[in-house]
Amino acid sequence: MTVAYIECQAGASGDMFLGAWLDLGIDAREWTNLLGKLSVSEYDLSWRTVYKNGMRATKVDVMLEETVHASTHELGQKLDSHHHVHGGRHAHRHLPDIYNILEASQLPEPVLAKSKEAFRLLAEAEGRVHGVPANEVHFHEVGAVDAIVDIVGSILGWYLAGMPECYVSSIEVGGGTVWCDHGLMLVPAPATAELLRGFRTHSSGNWGETVTPTGAAIIRTLCKSERVQGIIADKLGYGAGTKDFKIANVLRIQLGTKSDCDVITNSKKFESVCILETNLDDMTPELAGYVADKLMEHGALDAWWTAIVMKKGRPAIQLQVLCHPRDRNLLIDLIQAETTTLGVRVHETTRAVLDRRIDEVETNFGRVRVKVAYSGDMLRNVAPEYEDCKRCAEDHGVPLKQVYQATLVAYHNKLQN
Repeated sequence: MTVAYIECQAGASGDMFLGAWLDLGIDAREWTNLLGKLSVSEYDLSWRTVYKNGMRATKVDVMLEETVHASTHELGQKLDSHHHVHGGRHAHRHLPDIYNILEASQLPEPVLAKSKEAFRLLAEAEGRVHGVPANEVHFHEVGAVDAIVDIVGSILGWYLAGMPECYVSSIEVGGGTVWCDHGLMLVPAPATAELLRGFRTHSSGNWGETVTPTGAAIIRTLCKSERVQGIIADKLGYGAGTKDFKIANVLRIQLGTKSDCDVITNSKKFESVCILETNLDDMTPELAGYVADKLMEHGALDAWWTAIVMKKGRPAIQLQVLCHPRDRNLLIDLIQAETTTLGVRVHETTRAVLDRRIDEVETNFGRVRVKVAYSGDMLRNVAPEYEDCKRCAEDHGVPLKQVYQATLVAYHNKLQN
Protein backbone atom coordinates (compact mmCIF):
# COMPACT_ATOMS: atom_id res chain seq x y z
CA MET A 1 0.00 0.00 0.00
CA THR A 2 1.18 3.52 -0.80
CA VAL A 3 1.74 5.65 2.28
CA ALA A 4 2.54 9.31 2.85
CA TYR A 5 4.56 10.49 5.82
CA ILE A 6 3.85 14.16 6.50
CA GLU A 7 6.56 15.98 8.44
CA CYS A 8 5.45 19.12 10.28
CA GLN A 9 8.67 20.34 11.91
CA ALA A 10 7.65 23.95 11.13
CA GLY A 11 3.90 23.50 11.50
CA ALA A 12 1.22 23.04 8.86
CA SER A 13 -1.11 25.21 6.81
CA GLY A 14 -3.25 24.84 3.72
CA ASP A 15 -0.79 26.56 1.39
CA MET A 16 2.05 24.38 2.71
CA PHE A 17 0.04 21.25 1.87
CA LEU A 18 -0.74 22.59 -1.61
CA GLY A 19 2.94 23.29 -2.27
CA ALA A 20 4.10 19.91 -0.96
CA TRP A 21 1.71 17.90 -3.15
CA LEU A 22 2.69 19.90 -6.24
CA ASP A 23 6.38 19.58 -5.38
CA LEU A 24 5.89 15.84 -4.98
CA GLY A 25 5.11 15.67 -8.69
CA ILE A 26 1.35 15.25 -9.00
CA ASP A 27 -0.05 16.20 -12.40
CA ALA A 28 -0.38 19.99 -12.05
CA ARG A 29 -2.59 20.29 -15.13
CA GLU A 30 -5.08 17.70 -13.87
CA TRP A 31 -4.95 19.23 -10.39
CA THR A 32 -5.80 22.66 -11.81
CA ASN A 33 -8.58 21.24 -14.00
CA LEU A 34 -10.18 19.40 -11.10
CA LEU A 35 -9.87 22.43 -8.85
CA GLY A 36 -11.59 24.42 -11.61
CA LYS A 37 -14.69 22.28 -11.08
CA LEU A 38 -15.36 24.19 -7.87
CA SER A 39 -18.42 26.39 -8.31
CA VAL A 40 -16.50 29.43 -7.08
CA SER A 41 -14.50 31.78 -9.23
CA GLU A 42 -13.37 34.61 -6.96
CA TYR A 43 -9.76 33.47 -6.84
CA ASP A 44 -6.62 32.87 -8.84
CA LEU A 45 -3.71 30.54 -8.17
CA SER A 46 0.02 30.83 -8.63
CA TRP A 47 2.98 28.81 -7.47
CA ARG A 48 6.72 29.29 -7.62
CA THR A 49 10.00 27.94 -6.29
CA VAL A 50 11.28 29.60 -3.12
CA TYR A 51 14.14 28.89 -0.74
CA LYS A 52 13.70 28.55 3.01
CA ASN A 53 17.00 28.49 4.90
CA GLY A 54 18.62 27.33 1.66
CA MET A 55 16.04 24.56 1.12
CA ARG A 56 14.13 24.58 -2.16
CA ALA A 57 10.35 24.33 -1.81
CA THR A 58 7.16 25.18 -3.70
CA LYS A 59 5.13 28.18 -2.52
CA VAL A 60 1.46 28.38 -3.52
CA ASP A 61 -0.52 31.61 -3.31
CA VAL A 62 -4.31 31.76 -3.40
CA MET A 63 -5.18 35.24 -4.62
CA LEU A 64 -8.70 36.47 -4.02
CA GLU A 65 -10.48 39.02 -6.20
CA GLU A 66 -11.77 40.72 -3.09
CA THR A 67 -10.12 40.05 0.27
CA VAL A 68 -11.56 40.78 3.66
CA HIS A 69 -10.05 40.97 7.07
CA ALA A 70 -11.29 38.15 9.28
CA SER A 71 -10.54 37.12 12.85
CA THR A 72 -8.47 34.13 13.83
CA HIS A 73 -11.59 32.42 15.13
CA GLU A 74 -13.91 32.80 12.15
CA LEU A 75 -13.73 29.92 9.75
CA GLY A 76 -13.95 32.25 6.78
CA GLN A 77 -10.65 33.87 7.66
CA LYS A 78 -7.59 33.45 5.57
CA LEU A 79 -6.61 30.52 7.73
CA ASP A 80 -3.06 30.37 6.52
CA SER A 81 -0.12 32.73 6.37
CA HIS A 82 -1.39 35.20 3.75
CA HIS A 83 -2.03 38.86 4.54
CA HIS A 84 -5.47 40.37 4.07
CA VAL A 85 -6.41 43.96 3.58
CA HIS A 86 -9.30 45.59 5.39
CA GLY A 87 -12.50 46.38 3.63
CA GLY A 88 -14.94 44.54 1.42
CA ARG A 89 -18.24 42.85 2.18
CA HIS A 90 -19.08 40.77 5.22
CA ALA A 91 -21.74 38.36 3.94
CA HIS A 92 -21.56 34.93 5.57
CA ARG A 93 -21.79 31.30 4.57
CA HIS A 94 -22.63 28.48 6.96
CA LEU A 95 -21.65 24.82 6.84
CA PRO A 96 -24.68 23.75 4.72
CA ASP A 97 -23.77 26.50 2.23
CA ILE A 98 -20.22 25.11 1.97
CA TYR A 99 -21.66 21.61 1.45
CA ASN A 100 -23.85 22.94 -1.38
CA ILE A 101 -20.81 24.52 -3.07
CA LEU A 102 -18.86 21.27 -2.81
CA GLU A 103 -21.72 19.07 -4.03
CA ALA A 104 -22.28 21.34 -7.05
CA SER A 105 -18.65 21.08 -8.10
CA GLN A 106 -18.68 17.54 -9.56
CA LEU A 107 -15.53 16.59 -7.68
CA PRO A 108 -14.40 12.94 -7.56
CA GLU A 109 -16.34 11.16 -4.82
CA PRO A 110 -13.32 10.55 -2.51
CA VAL A 111 -12.38 14.23 -2.77
CA LEU A 112 -15.94 15.38 -2.09
CA ALA A 113 -16.28 13.11 0.95
CA LYS A 114 -12.94 14.13 2.48
CA SER A 115 -13.51 17.83 1.78
CA LYS A 116 -16.90 17.76 3.49
CA GLU A 117 -15.35 15.88 6.41
CA ALA A 118 -12.63 18.52 6.77
CA PHE A 119 -15.14 21.36 6.86
CA ARG A 120 -17.34 19.46 9.29
CA LEU A 121 -14.39 18.90 11.63
CA LEU A 122 -13.43 22.55 11.32
CA ALA A 123 -16.95 23.75 12.11
CA GLU A 124 -17.33 21.31 15.01
CA ALA A 125 -14.05 22.48 16.52
CA GLU A 126 -15.04 26.14 16.28
CA GLY A 127 -18.50 25.28 17.61
CA ARG A 128 -17.07 23.55 20.68
CA VAL A 129 -14.81 26.53 21.36
CA HIS A 130 -17.60 29.10 21.10
CA GLY A 131 -20.50 27.01 22.37
CA VAL A 132 -22.61 26.99 19.20
CA PRO A 133 -23.80 24.18 16.90
CA ALA A 134 -21.53 23.45 13.95
CA ASN A 135 -24.21 24.48 11.44
CA GLU A 136 -24.38 27.94 13.01
CA VAL A 137 -20.67 28.67 12.68
CA HIS A 138 -20.27 31.19 9.89
CA PHE A 139 -17.74 31.69 7.14
CA HIS A 140 -16.96 35.10 5.66
CA GLU A 141 -18.03 34.90 2.01
CA VAL A 142 -14.67 35.63 0.37
CA GLY A 143 -12.61 34.03 3.11
CA ALA A 144 -14.65 30.84 2.73
CA VAL A 145 -13.47 30.66 -0.88
CA ASP A 146 -9.89 30.81 0.36
CA ALA A 147 -10.51 28.00 2.85
CA ILE A 148 -12.34 25.93 0.21
CA VAL A 149 -9.44 26.22 -2.22
CA ASP A 150 -6.88 25.29 0.44
CA ILE A 151 -8.84 22.30 1.74
CA VAL A 152 -10.13 20.96 -1.59
CA GLY A 153 -6.76 21.59 -3.27
CA SER A 154 -4.98 19.64 -0.53
CA ILE A 155 -7.46 16.75 -0.73
CA LEU A 156 -7.06 16.75 -4.53
CA GLY A 157 -3.29 16.51 -4.06
CA TRP A 158 -3.83 13.44 -1.88
CA TYR A 159 -6.23 12.00 -4.47
CA LEU A 160 -3.83 12.50 -7.41
CA ALA A 161 -0.97 11.00 -5.37
CA GLY A 162 -2.93 7.75 -5.28
CA MET A 163 -4.93 8.28 -2.06
CA PRO A 164 -2.08 7.08 0.16
CA GLU A 165 -2.53 6.06 3.77
CA CYS A 166 -1.27 9.13 5.63
CA TYR A 167 0.76 9.37 8.82
CA VAL A 168 2.10 12.49 10.48
CA SER A 169 5.18 13.33 12.53
CA SER A 170 5.08 15.22 15.79
CA ILE A 171 3.62 18.62 14.90
CA GLU A 172 5.31 21.93 15.75
CA VAL A 173 2.48 24.08 17.12
CA GLY A 174 4.53 27.22 17.81
CA GLY A 175 4.07 29.25 20.95
CA GLY A 176 3.23 32.58 22.47
CA THR A 177 -0.04 34.39 21.82
CA VAL A 178 -2.09 35.70 18.93
CA TRP A 179 -4.59 38.57 18.73
CA CYS A 180 -8.15 37.91 17.56
CA ASP A 181 -11.60 39.47 17.93
CA HIS A 182 -11.94 37.82 21.34
CA GLY A 183 -8.66 39.25 22.65
CA LEU A 184 -5.25 37.72 23.23
CA MET A 185 -5.27 33.92 22.81
CA LEU A 186 -2.69 31.26 23.50
CA VAL A 187 -1.02 29.48 20.58
CA PRO A 188 -2.14 27.06 19.27
CA ALA A 189 -5.50 28.75 18.85
CA PRO A 190 -8.40 26.94 20.57
CA ALA A 191 -9.88 25.47 17.38
CA THR A 192 -6.45 24.25 16.26
CA ALA A 193 -5.87 22.62 19.65
CA GLU A 194 -9.25 20.90 19.37
CA LEU A 195 -8.44 19.53 15.91
CA LEU A 196 -5.03 18.20 16.99
CA ARG A 197 -6.28 16.27 20.00
CA GLY A 198 -4.82 12.75 19.87
CA PHE A 199 -1.87 13.72 17.63
CA ARG A 200 1.71 14.14 18.82
CA THR A 201 2.67 17.80 19.08
CA HIS A 202 5.61 19.84 20.32
CA SER A 203 6.28 23.53 20.80
CA SER A 204 9.26 25.76 20.09
CA GLY A 205 7.68 28.13 22.57
CA ASN A 206 8.27 31.35 20.67
CA TRP A 207 7.53 31.06 16.94
CA GLY A 208 4.00 32.38 17.05
CA GLU A 209 1.23 30.52 15.23
CA THR A 210 2.70 27.70 13.11
CA VAL A 211 -0.39 25.50 12.68
CA THR A 212 -3.53 27.08 11.27
CA PRO A 213 -7.05 25.69 11.73
CA THR A 214 -7.09 24.77 8.05
CA GLY A 215 -3.79 22.89 8.35
CA ALA A 216 -5.04 21.10 11.46
CA ALA A 217 -8.32 20.15 9.74
CA ILE A 218 -6.40 18.66 6.78
CA ILE A 219 -4.21 16.64 9.14
CA ARG A 220 -7.19 15.35 11.09
CA THR A 221 -9.03 14.42 7.88
CA LEU A 222 -6.17 12.65 6.10
CA CYS A 223 -3.86 11.31 8.80
CA LYS A 224 -3.85 8.44 11.24
CA SER A 225 -2.83 9.43 14.76
CA GLU A 226 -0.66 6.34 15.30
CA ARG A 227 2.97 6.21 14.21
CA VAL A 228 4.18 4.50 11.06
CA GLN A 229 7.01 2.06 11.83
CA GLY A 230 8.93 2.83 8.66
CA ILE A 231 8.58 4.03 5.08
CA ILE A 232 10.59 3.38 1.94
CA ALA A 233 10.26 6.76 0.22
CA ASP A 234 10.09 7.02 -3.56
CA LYS A 235 9.27 10.75 -3.77
CA LEU A 236 9.69 13.83 -1.59
CA GLY A 237 7.76 17.08 -1.76
CA TYR A 238 8.36 20.37 0.08
CA GLY A 239 5.67 23.02 0.58
CA ALA A 240 6.72 26.44 1.87
CA GLY A 241 5.00 28.65 4.39
CA THR A 242 5.21 32.44 4.38
CA LYS A 243 7.09 33.15 7.60
CA ASP A 244 10.80 32.64 8.22
CA PHE A 245 11.99 30.66 11.26
CA LYS A 246 15.29 29.38 12.61
CA ILE A 247 14.52 26.17 10.77
CA ALA A 248 13.23 25.92 7.22
CA ASN A 249 9.53 26.80 7.21
CA VAL A 250 8.48 23.88 5.03
CA LEU A 251 6.15 20.93 5.26
CA ARG A 252 7.62 17.75 3.76
CA ILE A 253 5.69 14.80 2.39
CA GLN A 254 7.45 11.48 1.82
CA LEU A 255 5.54 9.19 -0.54
CA GLY A 256 6.39 5.51 -0.71
CA THR A 257 5.54 2.15 0.80
CA LYS A 258 5.28 1.10 4.42
CA SER A 259 8.12 -0.97 5.81
CA ASP A 260 8.29 -2.23 9.37
CA CYS A 261 11.97 -3.05 8.90
CA ASP A 262 14.70 -2.10 6.49
CA VAL A 263 16.31 -5.50 5.85
CA ILE A 264 15.33 -9.14 6.27
CA THR A 265 18.30 -11.53 6.26
CA ASN A 266 18.01 -15.22 7.04
CA SER A 267 14.65 -14.62 8.75
CA LYS A 268 16.20 -11.89 10.92
CA LYS A 269 14.80 -8.39 10.67
CA PHE A 270 17.03 -5.36 10.92
CA GLU A 271 15.95 -1.73 11.01
CA SER A 272 17.94 1.48 10.82
CA VAL A 273 18.16 3.44 14.06
CA CYS A 274 20.20 6.31 15.49
CA ILE A 275 21.85 6.64 18.88
CA LEU A 276 22.15 10.21 20.13
CA GLU A 277 24.46 10.86 23.07
CA THR A 278 25.96 13.69 25.06
CA ASN A 279 28.02 14.02 28.27
CA LEU A 280 26.87 16.51 30.88
CA ASP A 281 28.77 17.64 33.98
CA ASP A 282 26.93 20.90 34.68
CA MET A 283 23.24 19.96 34.73
CA THR A 284 21.18 19.57 37.89
CA PRO A 285 20.06 15.97 38.52
CA GLU A 286 16.36 16.80 38.88
CA LEU A 287 16.23 17.71 35.18
CA ALA A 288 17.36 14.25 34.08
CA GLY A 289 14.08 12.37 34.57
CA TYR A 290 12.10 15.18 33.00
CA VAL A 291 14.30 15.24 29.89
CA ALA A 292 14.11 11.46 29.41
CA ASP A 293 10.30 11.50 29.69
CA LYS A 294 10.09 14.42 27.27
CA LEU A 295 12.21 12.56 24.71
CA MET A 296 9.99 9.47 24.94
CA GLU A 297 6.88 11.61 24.45
CA HIS A 298 8.36 13.00 21.23
CA GLY A 299 9.18 9.72 19.53
CA ALA A 300 12.35 8.30 21.14
CA LEU A 301 12.41 4.51 21.19
CA ASP A 302 14.36 4.59 24.46
CA ALA A 303 16.28 7.10 26.57
CA TRP A 304 18.63 6.43 29.46
CA TRP A 305 21.26 8.02 31.72
CA THR A 306 24.63 6.55 32.71
CA ALA A 307 26.93 7.79 35.49
CA ILE A 308 30.39 8.58 34.10
CA VAL A 309 33.62 10.27 35.17
CA MET A 310 34.91 13.01 32.86
CA LYS A 311 38.23 14.85 32.68
CA LYS A 312 39.81 16.07 35.92
CA GLY A 313 37.83 13.44 37.80
CA ARG A 314 34.50 15.23 37.41
CA PRO A 315 31.41 13.07 38.08
CA ALA A 316 28.92 13.48 35.25
CA ILE A 317 26.05 11.79 33.43
CA GLN A 318 25.76 10.62 29.85
CA LEU A 319 22.42 10.84 28.06
CA GLN A 320 21.77 8.29 25.30
CA VAL A 321 18.71 8.19 23.10
CA LEU A 322 17.61 5.51 20.64
CA CYS A 323 15.39 6.74 17.81
CA HIS A 324 14.31 6.25 14.23
CA PRO A 325 16.31 8.35 11.73
CA ARG A 326 13.20 10.36 10.82
CA ASP A 327 12.95 11.64 14.43
CA ARG A 328 16.65 12.44 14.82
CA ASN A 329 16.60 16.20 14.17
CA LEU A 330 13.55 16.81 16.33
CA LEU A 331 15.11 14.95 19.27
CA ILE A 332 18.46 16.72 18.84
CA ASP A 333 16.60 20.05 19.01
CA LEU A 334 14.87 18.86 22.17
CA ILE A 335 18.14 17.76 23.80
CA GLN A 336 19.75 21.09 22.98
CA ALA A 337 16.76 22.98 24.37
CA GLU A 338 16.29 20.98 27.58
CA THR A 339 19.88 20.20 28.65
CA THR A 340 23.15 22.11 29.00
CA THR A 341 24.83 20.28 26.13
CA LEU A 342 27.01 22.07 23.60
CA GLY A 343 26.91 19.18 21.14
CA VAL A 344 25.20 15.86 20.43
CA ARG A 345 26.95 12.85 18.93
CA VAL A 346 24.99 10.85 16.33
CA HIS A 347 25.67 7.17 15.63
CA GLU A 348 23.79 5.54 12.77
CA THR A 349 23.40 1.80 13.28
CA THR A 350 20.95 -1.08 12.89
CA ARG A 351 19.15 -3.30 15.34
CA ALA A 352 17.69 -6.78 14.97
CA VAL A 353 14.01 -6.73 15.92
CA LEU A 354 11.38 -9.33 16.69
CA ASP A 355 7.83 -9.28 15.40
CA ARG A 356 5.69 -7.82 18.18
CA ARG A 357 1.99 -7.62 18.98
CA ILE A 358 -0.29 -6.84 21.91
CA ASP A 359 -2.60 -9.56 23.22
CA GLU A 360 -4.99 -9.65 26.20
CA VAL A 361 -5.80 -12.27 28.84
CA GLU A 362 -8.30 -12.55 31.66
CA THR A 363 -6.86 -13.20 35.14
CA ASN A 364 -8.46 -13.50 38.58
CA PHE A 365 -7.44 -9.87 39.06
CA GLY A 366 -8.84 -8.48 35.82
CA ARG A 367 -7.93 -8.05 32.15
CA VAL A 368 -4.21 -7.55 31.40
CA ARG A 369 -2.51 -6.68 28.13
CA VAL A 370 0.53 -8.73 27.14
CA LYS A 371 3.41 -7.83 24.82
CA VAL A 372 4.29 -10.87 22.73
CA ALA A 373 7.44 -11.22 20.59
CA TYR A 374 7.99 -13.75 17.80
CA SER A 375 10.77 -14.78 15.44
CA GLY A 376 8.86 -16.23 12.53
CA ASP A 377 6.45 -18.71 14.16
CA MET A 378 8.58 -19.16 17.26
CA LEU A 379 7.48 -17.48 20.49
CA ARG A 380 10.43 -15.58 21.95
CA ASN A 381 9.08 -13.50 24.81
CA VAL A 382 5.93 -12.70 26.78
CA ALA A 383 5.82 -9.54 28.90
CA PRO A 384 2.76 -8.46 30.92
CA GLU A 385 1.97 -4.75 30.60
CA TYR A 386 3.25 -3.05 33.75
CA GLU A 387 0.51 -0.41 34.07
CA ASP A 388 -2.24 -3.05 33.78
CA CYS A 389 -0.57 -5.27 36.37
CA LYS A 390 -0.06 -2.30 38.71
CA ARG A 391 -3.74 -1.36 38.44
CA CYS A 392 -4.87 -4.92 39.17
CA ALA A 393 -2.48 -5.26 42.12
CA GLU A 394 -3.72 -2.00 43.65
CA ASP A 395 -7.39 -2.84 43.04
CA HIS A 396 -7.10 -6.24 44.75
CA GLY A 397 -4.46 -5.43 47.37
CA VAL A 398 -2.05 -8.16 46.22
CA PRO A 399 1.69 -8.07 45.41
CA LEU A 400 2.54 -6.90 41.91
CA LYS A 401 4.57 -10.06 41.25
CA GLN A 402 1.47 -12.17 41.93
CA VAL A 403 -0.39 -10.42 39.13
CA TYR A 404 2.61 -10.90 36.81
CA GLN A 405 2.71 -14.63 37.55
CA ALA A 406 -1.04 -15.02 37.08
CA THR A 407 -0.86 -13.18 33.74
CA LEU A 408 1.90 -15.43 32.41
CA VAL A 409 0.01 -18.55 33.47
CA ALA A 410 -3.18 -17.24 31.83
CA TYR A 411 -1.39 -16.46 28.59
CA HIS A 412 0.30 -19.87 28.31
CA ASN A 413 -3.03 -21.57 29.12
CA LYS A 414 -4.59 -19.52 26.33
CA LEU A 415 -1.95 -20.75 23.87
CA GLN A 416 -2.67 -24.36 24.75
CA ASN A 417 -6.46 -24.04 24.33
